[in-house]
Amino acid sequence: MRAAHLLIGSSMVGAGALAGLWLPLGLMGSLALLALLRICWIEDNIASDLFGRDTLPAGYLNTLLRRRAFLWRWFAIQPPATPEISAHLMATSLRAEGQLWAALLLGWLAAICLQHGVFGPWLDLSLGLALFLAALQRADRLALTLAHVEAGTPLPDRLLLPPLRRTPGKPR
Repeated sequence: MRAAHLLIGSSMVGAGALAGLWLPLGLMGSLALLALLRICWIEDNIASDLFGRDTLPAGYLNTLLRRRAFLWRWFAIQPPATPEISAHLMATSLRAEGQLWAALLLGWLAAICLQHGVFGPWLDLSLGLALFLAALQRADRLALTLAHVEAGTPLPDRLLLPPLRRTPGKPR
């Protein structure tokens, strides 16, 4: 199933690149700002609310229950009975969403840099290719995270937090 996960990540990079090439720059700038705010919100939730806890906070449980009730009332979709979700599993699924948004955003930035570069052709090409490689690396990390989500196993702690939030002295 890893190939399907890699296809999801690379299609997000491609969608971001195509959006960067076709959509107006002002519209994509405001959408990119919204994506960046969503990524920051996800990172804050993982680091502040979910990391290091055994159980979900009450607000997260209420949101899950309300989402189930919404799907049942409006669409008559009975979500499958889920086992007790740990905070670590919720953080893993949020990490997947953040990586998905980051792959889309980096693909868009690569296309913008290649199309509307202001630094000169060679520097713009180098910067665009570096951003595209970073987007593909994010897609690879997304594939790994999606494999963990599908298996129902949490990510290891070293992959859950971003590098700047990890403490070097504490093994995790």
